[in-house]
Amino acid sequence: MVGFPVLIVRLEFINGDRYSAKNKRKMLDVAVAQLPRETRKKVEGLARSNPSNKKDWIVDVLRTNGFGIEIAGEGHLALFVEGSRVNHNCRPNAFWRWVPSKMAMEVVALRGVGKGEEVAHSYAPLGYTHEQRKAVLEPWGFQCQCALCSAPPREREIADSRRERILEIYQTLSKAADLESVERVDQLVKEAILLIEREELQPQLVEYYAHFARAYIEINELKKAREYIHRADDMWLLYGGEEHENVEGMAELWKLLEEAEMEAEDD
Repeated sequence: MVGFPVLIVRLEFINGDRYSAKNKRKMLDVAVAQLPRETRKKVEGLARSNPSNKKDWIVDVLRTNGFGIEIAGEGHLALFVEGSRVNHNCRPNAFWRWVPSKMAMEVVALRGVGKGEEVAHSYAPLGYTHEQRKAVLEPWGFQCQCALCSAPPREREIADSRRERILEIYQTLSKAADLESVERVDQLVKEAILLIEREELQPQLVEYYAHFARAYIEINELKKAREYIHRADDMWLLYGGEEHENVEGMAELWKLLEEAEMEAEDD
């Protein structure tokens, strides 16, 4: 699915105090009034977190349905009518990404979507525990009933413990030089990948592969570092496309590796 924003508003405008609530309403009302009639009807029909507040309805629509994007390094809320109708699931089968050159939002499948299966993405960051997800979802005014959230308590506890362990490994690898051996780093990397796969958190590998590479650079295992930078690059292209948000970060990581390799050659 590809969608284009019907409204784009700077976050500073929505959340800041430069303009009064009254002036914000006036400017946003003008923006909505300029939309084609059918588009305006669709915007008016979108869900709101506080439907009783009719005066600030468009601000409510933006806060409830807006997607956070960056334009020229500044945060904005973009309203995609079609994207706003994609429901939430804590174990999603799709994700969304912003394509700056096209000014478009793409909803992309994470895996094969079965016939009759609803396409859903996660409103909460992947990897959160049950209570963390509940807190994130609270402003939307609903209680998630996905298979993960409605699972028996013991199953939820197992999922939470896996997610907590993944984060623990991440933090441990942040100080890879303090670990007693290369074998220990290898063990932690393999364990993290296994847990990520069991929890169906594969998009997190874009960050974890890069983190593994940094850990290997820190302990001077540069061949393994190069392998995981390649993996991170591949995952960013898969999930973020060529214009993904971490292009600069990956370039810096490659530079870090190249500097380490040059230093190793000099020794």
